[in-house]
Amino acid sequence: MKRIVYLSLIVLALLVVTACDKKQHAIDKLSDFVEKVEKNSPEFTEEGWNKADKEFEDLVAETEKYEYSSQEVKRIAELKGRYAGIKAKNSVNKLIEGIDKAANEIKGTIEGFTDGIIGNSKEQEE
Repeated sequence: MKRIVYLSLIVLALLVVTACDKKQHAIDKLSDFVEKVEKNSPEFTEEGWNKADKEFEDLVAETEKYEYSSQEVKRIAELKGRYAGIKAKNSVNKLIEGIDKAANEIKGTIEGFTDGIIGNSKEQEE
């Protein structure tokens, strides 16, 4: 009878350790992913962001399978916030690039229009 009790306790302990390991692994995978995205995001295309968003959603879903301590919940929330911040930064940078391009196009158009009216093109000056 003692043998059954000991074996049951060992199995229970192994299950607890395995469950803890899986939930920590889910957090570690999310953390590694966010670091990878942060490092590589400047080169992401729209398709790259779509893939990253899908993977992020899958990793978050994995973390939601387990119960966590308040400290672990905070860590997961930090990782989610960091990912959102990386995306926001990328969007702002793309917006700035677009505005800069548009400003240069407008400047070129105005210069070309002015040169066309005045008849004083830069090509004539050279």
